[in-house]
Amino acid sequence: MVLATKHDANLILKKYLSDHGITQRFVAQKSGLSDQQLSDLVKGKRKFTADKAAIIANALGISSSIFLEKSYTK
Repeated sequence: MVLATKHDANLILKKYLSDHGITQRFVAQKSGLSDQQLSDLVKGKRKFTADKAAIIANALGISSSIFLEKSYTK
């Protein structure tokens, strides 16, 4: 299986949220993920897939490219 997301996508998300004062709960509600699902993604307990990257990026109004390997971005 090819890994489309960066190996540290969860840490990138964690830092982004911290830097912008955004709560995990806000992102969970905007993305349709449960609080637990998002928490597990941030903690690295759940696989950060390209689909999840797109969902989270859409909820944040940003490009998913910050979470994806360069070869998977346009």
